[in-house]
Amino acid sequence: MRCYTRSLFVLSFFLLTLCGFSFEAKAQDRTTVDQKIVFKSGASSSIIKKQIRKGTSHQYRLRAREGQNMTVILKTGKQTSFTVFAPTTGIIEGADGETMWRGMLSETGEFLIVIGTDVTANYTLEVWIK
Repeated sequence: MRCYTRSLFVLSFFLLTLCGFSFEAKAQDRTTVDQKIVFKSGASSSIIKKQIRKGTSHQYRLRAREGQNMTVILKTGKQTSFTVFAPTTGIIEGADGETMWRGMLSETGEFLIVIGTDVTANYTLEVWIK
């Protein structure tokens, strides 16, 4: 019984160590930049110019209301796109892996725009809410 317990301990330690190394590698490979979009008083749009590096994602949070129209345009290279997530229902239909999307919002809350890329790229993100 003692041998079994020791073997189980060694196996558990090995698996934890292996998982730890795996987690660290993934954390180093994937970096997320998180920013909130706040429109200036009286403005209905925001323009953001940044550079995104390969293996990272940039996410932008903004508040909007049900019934408003949102337009998102990403000007960049071919291997960079965005996905828009609604506050409670997840990915908005037609707004996954896109460089342009326009639609009426079906709920109120904080929306998330996530930009991903397979290459280092400069981009301009334009967001309108009306």
